Amino acid sequence: MKGETAEAADLVKTLLKADEECRELRDKVAALEKTCRVRERDARTVGATPSYGNGTLKKIKCRTITLPIEVFGELNSKAGDVTLLLSEQKKLLKEKKQLEEILRSSAAATEEANELNTDLKQRIGYTDGETLLHLKDASDTVAYKNGLKHDILQSLRDRETIQTTLKRQTQHMRGLLDDLVKSKELDEQRERAAQQLEEKRTELEGIREEVYSMRRLLERKEKQLEKEKPVDELLLAQRAENERRTVVHKLEREEETLRQNEISIRHRATQIAKLERRIEMIGDALGSEENADEERVDAELVEQLRKEILSLSRIHQKCEARQELLDADITDLDRRSTGLIRTAANMRKEMQRIEKAHQKFTDAQKKELEMEQMAAEQEIGDIEREIEMLRRINSRRKQKAQRA
Repeated sequence: MKGETAEAADLVKTLLKADEECRELRDKVAALEKTCRVRERDARTVGATPSYGNGTLKKIKCRTITLPIEVFGELNSKAGDVTLLLSEQKKLLKEKKQLEEILRSSAAATEEANELNTDLKQRIGYTDGETLLHLKDASDTVAYKNGLKHDILQSLRDRETIQTTLKRQTQHMRGLLDDLVKSKELDEQRERAAQQLEEKRTELEGIREEVYSMRRLLERKEKQLEKEKPVDELLLAQRAENERRTVVHKLEREEETLRQNEISIRHRATQIAKLERRIEMIGDALGSEENADEERVDAELVEQLRKEILSLSRIHQKCEARQELLDADITDLDRRSTGLIRTAANMRKEMQRIEKAHQKFTDAQKKELEMEQMAAEQEIGDIEREIEMLRRINSRRKQKAQRA
């Protein structure tokens, strides 16, 4: 503000100087106009006397009056005076033209000065009704020189640049200066700033601890994800294939037992057929009562063979039922293996999606933590700079107080 008042005072001084020069120029112009009018009047009077003299000469010639020699001398002297007056009139006309040119240039200069004056009044804050330092008619007759114009424009440019720089500086320091003007004790402010700094540091420590805890949590989650590996569909397929092979092996064994049972059944059937033929042969050959006991024995043997055949047929039916169950188990295992392969593929896709989402979440958390850390560090730096500024101001005030 002091710089602006000093600049305004300098501008007022330059304006006063310009007004003085304008007054001088106005006085000179008035004097020149006055001299011009006087010379025009003299020229008119001089122009009137020769015409009158010529008329008298004509009258004298017409009258043919003889005059003395002294009159002729006077006439010659008057004629010389007339020639001198004519030459002076020519000079005066030239001077009149020069003065008119000077007057036109001065009028143009005054118009330009008036425009500059109005511009300066608008910039400084003059109005039509109010003037500063009794400058009422300064806008009418102001004629600046080129050097003064350049100086004033340069000073206005400097003023604008200074105003912009002051605005930039005051916008940053306004809050601090208001607090310093209102408060009387800078030590309390320093203590408050130190307390705020400590609070910010504790907050920063808390944020760092949160960052570390989040990092540890992320590491634990990553380790858990590494431990909880996705289901290997190849392993599942291998297990399903092994189960299928075991079931097929069991089925083959059952088929082998069935085949052996069928072979044994055929063998027993052939044996039974042989025994039946033998029994028939024995029955045909031995029709007497003596061989009744042997026939009874053969009948018991036939009954035993019949029971054995029935048991073997039941075993064969059971084996066929077991084979059908094993076939159903094989189809179930095939269906389960295809389902496991599909679920493994879906699990792989789901794990990839979960890994991408987890990576995205971890990246976002890291970025957010970095931004919070940067903001906290920047805020701490601002507080430290404010404390340093308060210390400097306090030291300057103490030095001023000691000097006073």
